[in-house]
Amino acid sequence: MNELYDVLKTSKASDFLIREEQTESREAFFIGQKLDMSRAKKVTHTFLTVFVDSEDGKFRGSAEKEIHQGASKEEMKKEIDQALFAAQFVQNPWYPIAEPADADAETPDTSRDLTAELVKLVQAMQEIKAEEDSRVNSYEIFVNQKLTHIRNSRGVDVTFSGFDCEIEVVTNSRKDDHEIEIYKDLRFSDKSAGEIIAEVREMFHTGRQRLNAVPTRQNEHADVLLTGNAVGSFFQYFAMHTNASYQYMGVAKAKIGEAITGADADPLTIRLVPTLDGSTKNAPYDENGVPVTERILFENGICRSYWGSLQHTHYIGMKDTTSMNNLVVEGGSKTLDELRSMPHIEITDFSAFDMDAVSGTCGGEIRLAYESDGTTSHPTTSGSLSARYDDVLKNLTFSKETQQLNNRVVPCAVLLRGVTVAGE
Repeated sequence: MNELYDVLKTSKASDFLIREEQTESREAFFIGQKLDMSRAKKVTHTFLTVFVDSEDGKFRGSAEKEIHQGASKEEMKKEIDQALFAAQFVQNPWYPIAEPADADAETPDTSRDLTAELVKLVQAMQEIKAEEDSRVNSYEIFVNQKLTHIRNSRGVDVTFSGFDCEIEVVTNSRKDDHEIEIYKDLRFSDKSAGEIIAEVREMFHTGRQRLNAVPTRQNEHADVLLTGNAVGSFFQYFAMHTNASYQYMGVAKAKIGEAITGADADPLTIRLVPTLDGSTKNAPYDENGVPVTERILFENGICRSYWGSLQHTHYIGMKDTTSMNNLVVEGGSKTLDELRSMPHIEITDFSAFDMDAVSGTCGGEIRLAYESDGTTSHPTTSGSLSARYDDVLKNLTFSKETQQLNNRVVPCAVLLRGVTVAGE
């Protein structure tokens, strides 16, 4: 990095930023419960961003390049010149890059014995035995340690590390000649063997329920209870509408001091936090070297602040900024049992839950749901959910209980009233 930095100082760049990421990993690939392959990797990527200002200083262009390891000084100069040429054709209103912080952010030591961490995860997965109708088809385990070093032309020079794990699991459940395959991507920095085993066995349960499910019925005014991973995507809507880029483009619904939910909705409180136990997104600085800080986005339904990149926060006149590492949504007014005690359709699994923050729509194709009269329920599949935020935010209700989905803490369930469920 030092040689690249020295070359950049003599270039015609108005400003520049270097981000070097060194990742060391241990990986294992299983078919069934039999090891198929394992490997260790250590790779380094160096990303360069150059900025070029217009002669009058009103506009700024940028371009990014990856500088490959082992590049000579001449090769570096060539890559830089190509980036500078591309950047001059971009005409964004001028914006600053990060300046050195008054105090260094806390950079906790996240170093781990990667081999030992891999062994722990393999041992957990090996405890999962095939059941009469369900089994593990295959899985892949990745354990990663990443060291990030950021320097820019304004004097920012920060280094920090991160640790994360990923288990991609495929399970099969069979009944007669019908088989259901379930895929799940587990991402975390810390999870006990018991939690991992419970999540995979839940996949077995999902497969069994889908084998016994009947087609979902058509209902144009359904009360739908969202549970599972879709809840995390649902609450992402609020983060997007407090993002500085959405504010700058004029498409954001959130306004500081104003409510985003209706008077009959549960009080909505959302915070951004730099670190969260078990999250893979913990980092003291963002990708530009700006310290990440805690921030309240909504308090009792009222928007309190925005977040976003240094570029877009500058455009909307914000004096400080932060990125979104981790999102924490406080629980609502009713317990899960209370929410389930009324007639509803609980959707636990989608083929994909789509949330379009600009159009204000959300929904997806149903893989598994439960139709309930408030006392008894039965599994259903197929059909789809379609909802509009403008409608459901009027009386949005969510559970007191919360769940952690990697870098998001969200309620375990969200009740959407009067939405459309397509089916037979």
